[in-house]
Amino acid sequence: MAKRIVSMIGLLILSALLTGALTAAAPGPVPNVTFTLVSGLPSTMNVGDTATVVVQVDSDQEFLFAQMLPAFYFPGRGLMAENMGGDRVQNSTSATLKITFVAKGTTADFPNEGACPTGGVAPVAFVAGVRYAGGAVVSQRFPATGYYCVTVP
Repeated sequence: MAKRIVSMIGLLILSALLTGALTAAAPGPVPNVTFTLVSGLPSTMNVGDTATVVVQVDSDQEFLFAQMLPAFYFPGRGLMAENMGGDRVQNSTSATLKITFVAKGTTADFPNEGACPTGGVAPVAFVAGVRYAGGAVVSQRFPATGYYCVTVP
């Protein structure tokens, strides 16, 4: 019985040491990624106007994919994205991501919900990110805080 307990304790200690060694052997260095806003959203768009947001992503390591997605404060109203699934580039170290926004209807009756300083605007943001083998993810929100406040008269 004592041998069994000693064996169990030894096995637990060995498991703990191996787990620590495996955790310490995490994937290589953290990727260095830059996100550059090439073109953003205008502050005013008329119904029917389009504006294409462009973000350039550059990495010092190859990524599995880079993706950009829109985020709406009032989804389905005021502004919509032509490509609601965003844009995606696979297996590269560089990507030019684009989302085209369309002014669908007036924002005149939009309340001031705190997302923008005044009402009557469509608060919109977008997020670009990259995913690497091993699970590392790096992302950037545009704008970094708050929203782009777009008026559609």
